Amino acid sequence: MAAAISIPLLSGGASAASKRICLTGYLHFDYRSAESGIGKPWKTKPVRNANVELWGRENALGSTRKLNTQALFTDVSNGGFQACYTPETTRSMELMWVRVSAESSKLWKVTNDRGTTFTWDSPVQTAVSASRSLGIRKPPFGDMRAWHAFDTGNELWWKRGNPKSNCWSARETDNSECTELTMQWASSAPSDAFYDPQQNTVHLAGDVPDSEHTVLHEGAHFLQHELFGGWFPQTTQCSTHWVDRASSETCSWTEAFADAAAAYVLGDYRYVGPNGLPISFVHGPTYDDGDTVQGNVGGSLLDLWRNVDGGTWNRTIALLSTHNISTFREYFTLRSTANLVTGGKAHQILRNHSINYY
Repeated sequence: MAAAISIPLLSGGASAASKRICLTGYLHFDYRSAESGIGKPWKTKPVRNANVELWGRENALGSTRKLNTQALFTDVSNGGFQACYTPETTRSMELMWVRVSAESSKLWKVTNDRGTTFTWDSPVQTAVSASRSLGIRKPPFGDMRAWHAFDTGNELWWKRGNPKSNCWSARETDNSECTELTMQWASSAPSDAFYDPQQNTVHLAGDVPDSEHTVLHEGAHFLQHELFGGWFPQTTQCSTHWVDRASSETCSWTEAFADAAAAYVLGDYRYVGPNGLPISFVHGPTYDDGDTVQGNVGGSLLDLWRNVDGGTWNRTIALLSTHNISTFREYFTLRSTANLVTGGKAHQILRNHSINYY
């Protein structure tokens, strides 16, 4: 997705004296970083790849409306925006403002618990006859976790491994018909996170968005759902599960893929919860043994991707885009169909995580 900053608009009846007027600025957000430890220090990031609209009216008799006709997005490096319009009947605009949505094209968005997408409106500018800079702005403090969840969605989308379209899965090739991921954040609810495959919706509550691992974990359930073309494994013994404890083969496979996806995207080897406490995927003394343990499966996936599969999960993503897979054992057996190693070093990786398929 191009990070469009300024796209001039064509105006049919513009006066010769009219000139293009732009509003520019940057949108950043503050957040508490669970990945930085249990103290969760405050940090700041730019809002990247968010939809941008320019709103306003030319005079008091005109209608207030959206002025841009082409897609605009905040910049992926600094959250910058530049939205422009050429007045059609006047030399200045009575009102102008920028609206940024916690949505990127129609690929993912963050809504509140009533289903309304979070938005930020810049201060309304009046009597605008020349371009103005709005400087660095931030959404309301109470919405910061929504914007953190939205921005984190970029990380998963950028590494989704789909060479065929902008959609999440190569099973969808029409950029105008992508299935959209909805992340719904309830600010006042007790901390919780889960994925609803019936609605393609990740539910986040309370301080959960402080953990990028958790946002990406739940988003990866959606990604796997899309890779499987809308099918999802029927899991058992999964209502409560832990990284280092046994559940079931189906639960450990789906949860481990989500764990490993988050770690892969963030470039680490752990899961970090909203409380800032990390747990490593190295098989240790607290771990149960075997492939019913999501940490064993997650660690195996990460080691296979990084140490056997060329440092990337792309061939695994392609495999999941052509096969519906219910367990890690099934995935490991099918690896050979994607020219992925299943013997030697691959088996040793599994043994390091107490999984033995001999």
